[in-house]
Amino acid sequence: MNTLKFSTSVLTVTAGLVMGTSINQVVIAEEVVAEAITQPVVTNEVIATSITPEKTETPPQPGSFSYSAGDLLAKRPLDLDIFCKSYPLNSRCSELSTPSKPQMEESKPQPEESKPTEEASQTPVKTSGWAVTPEISTLGVGATVTKSITPNVNAKLGINGLGIDTDIDESGVNYNANLNLFNVSTLVDYHPWKNLGFRLTGGLVFQDNNLEGTAKPTDGRKIQIGNTEYDTTTQLQSVKTKVSFPNSVAPFIGIGWGNVVKPGKRWSFSVNSGIMFAGSPKVEMTPIGANPLLLNQIQADIEKERKQLEDDLNWLNIYPVFSVGVSYQF
Repeated sequence: MNTLKFSTSVLTVTAGLVMGTSINQVVIAEEVVAEAITQPVVTNEVIATSITPEKTETPPQPGSFSYSAGDLLAKRPLDLDIFCKSYPLNSRCSELSTPSKPQMEESKPQPEESKPTEEASQTPVKTSGWAVTPEISTLGVGATVTKSITPNVNAKLGINGLGIDTDIDESGVNYNANLNLFNVSTLVDYHPWKNLGFRLTGGLVFQDNNLEGTAKPTDGRKIQIGNTEYDTTTQLQSVKTKVSFPNSVAPFIGIGWGNVVKPGKRWSFSVNSGIMFAGSPKVEMTPIGANPLLLNQIQADIEKERKQLEDDLNWLNIYPVFSVGVSYQF
């Protein structure tokens, strides 16, 4: 009987411990869930302190269990790394995480401080896409205004003009002439490669170029028209001559180098080369002080001379254009 009672007592105590442990664990679990929803900071403190070992006021008595299920859990070692991952707001975790933050904050400003300096050095000059180019050309002295349309296409408007005196000797006759150049060009530049300066140019040139002057004999007394010589005192004093181009609107094609409206670039140098289809030059010759008795013969000889002069100037039907200039972009 004593053996049966002792066994019954052991089973009773064991069942009590198991039930006590279950009840404590349920209570702890309920406290964690309930307080984690409403007060996360308080929950972390409760759990952290509940794990800390507590001293029992009553020493253990022989033949009895002195620790509850909560005391058994409290003796488990606390791993702060694992604990702080689950409860980072707990006060015991602030000491563990605080030292690492300044290091990360100190390392961040270094690349950020270097960025403004690099970006400032690489910032291109702001330009408007408008440029003016003073230039010297076979069309005269003038300037061209260029506007960027697309990264590959520019539009240009130019004005050139010049007036000079020149002497031309032809068949013993000296032509003291005035060269008058006036051209307004409307052109388009196309850059096949926008990073290179090479370009193709095409458009129209509104021109009024002519050569005017008076023909006088080279020896001072006689003037030769064709194969006939005329005395300048009694037969023919001089011949007035004008050379002009028939195409007042002349097509133009050419090539060049330099993009005067390239973004971020103020100053540039440009070179242009091309041809203007001005047409075969037309020559007008008018006798001055001609003897009326010799007028028909003089006019016939002048006509021969006129044709000869047109043949000699026929190469100008494709008028060569060459220009150089220095550009400034606003």
